Amino acid sequence: MEKLDCLLIHVPKLQNYYRPIGQFIWINFLPMGLLGLADLLHRNHISTEVVHIGVEWIEDPRFSILDYIQKKKPKIIGLDLHWHHQSYDALSLARKVKETFPSVYLLLGGFTASYFHEEILRNFDEVDGVIRGEAETPFLQLAQALAQGEKDLFSIPNLTWRRNGRILINPLSYVASEEDLNRLSFTNFPLLKNYSTYIRYVGQPFYVKGVSKEKNFRMYSLKSPIYHLPLGRGCPVQCTWCSGNIPSQKTITGRQEVTFRGIDEVIQSIREALSYGYETFHICFDPFPGKPEYFLDLFSRIREEKIQMECFFESFGLPTPSFIRSFKETFPGAKSLIGISPDVGSDRLRKVHKGYAYTNRDLLECLDRLKDHEVFCDLFFTVGVPFEKEEDIEQTIQLQKKIRHHYPNVKGIRTFTLEMEPGSPWHLDPETFGVKTPLWNFMDFYQYHSGGNNAFSSLGYWIPDYFEGVNDSREFEKRLHRMKCRQFCFIHPDARRSSKPFWGRRLCDLSNLFWKTKGLVGK
Repeated sequence: MEKLDCLLIHVPKLQNYYRPIGQFIWINFLPMGLLGLADLLHRNHISTEVVHIGVEWIEDPRFSILDYIQKKKPKIIGLDLHWHHQSYDALSLARKVKETFPSVYLLLGGFTASYFHEEILRNFDEVDGVIRGEAETPFLQLAQALAQGEKDLFSIPNLTWRRNGRILINPLSYVASEEDLNRLSFTNFPLLKNYSTYIRYVGQPFYVKGVSKEKNFRMYSLKSPIYHLPLGRGCPVQCTWCSGNIPSQKTITGRQEVTFRGIDEVIQSIREALSYGYETFHICFDPFPGKPEYFLDLFSRIREEKIQMECFFESFGLPTPSFIRSFKETFPGAKSLIGISPDVGSDRLRKVHKGYAYTNRDLLECLDRLKDHEVFCDLFFTVGVPFEKEEDIEQTIQLQKKIRHHYPNVKGIRTFTLEMEPGSPWHLDPETFGVKTPLWNFMDFYQYHSGGNNAFSSLGYWIPDYFEGVNDSREFEKRLHRMKCRQFCFIHPDARRSSKPFWGRRLCDLSNLFWKTKGLVGK
């Protein structure tokens, strides 16, 4: 087999349980920049491959990444640690790799690794370095330096590393410019092992272990291969539960401003992704919702070039009338929709927590425009936020009922609980928000995710006095999930739609019975 210079490994969270679906694999999405990074190394004559551990498990549950490393003999192994949910699985694999291949240079990157970079090196001797923030130029320079046998890595930007037992922190000096982003290719899928399986079956939020690839696609996906389209980087506002806000970006990645990719380059990415079998394009980058000129230009080009595609667009605020008109003209298909996140039903709380706040009146006026233009929409809410009172929850319930009654174009109304995210305002200053959390440092998150089944629906925080008489985290979670189940359950047999709470609970019960029966049959 052909040897490699560099092997990039994505480790999902492999052990998870949720009542309606049983055991599943989670954190399946590759970080959006990972293929671009692999392609950059490849084009600079550093042979590189990406392996997704979840994909390999699906293809062959006996797959051994250690055996694969033995065959490929890479000099560098990079693990993405973007989402904190990966912490235990990724570092457990890092330990096994380093024990088996001590001469391999083992590198971490991603948002969580960047935030906890020094602590990770202090606690995990198997990790040789962490690239903080944006990694393109730093990783390329590091790979070239290691290929030349260099030991002193002081010139590599954004690198935290070891030298003679000391942890050294190089300046956080690289942030990708528009020109840098435009030079990257995010669609070199042949660099990803078994990429066709990823595109068809794994590019969904979760993969249920108890059923086949085909049934996963039919039962639990949106039934359309979805490509997460890279459009740029950065965020100009701050939401209280989000780690991607502008203060955290400045601290963790050094990014001071929003940068968009060129429209020509985005069009090329769309065409290439379509050629690999993608059908729907997910856009989760809307830094200036009140100024949609970039998207109006992009949509105009898509129409001019007669590109046939579906689009799921997540609006960070409320889409403007001109955006709605252009969206409908560009994506008239039944699978295209705009996602809006009111988050709460209270105007008061939305002002506190949301970077782009708006009133319920503004929201309903926007839904009127969407209905007039026959644009489908999904709405996303949450419960369990700081300063939320019983009357706020009732506002959310009544708002959802009103929307279900008046807006048939709203296909899904989904309500989730939140989690404690490292680097978010809640995490940095929990006292200000009246939040209690056991998750302060990396080892807290690492241990938190070591239990396998407990952390998917856990929150990582609790709010004293949110429920009368509840003053510990376990009871808070129990009561919050009970309320969510009773008032906001949205499970529907068609993943593209959502149910009213009553019917969602009935489906959850039936689904749970199915998995119990399947377990008994298995015994």
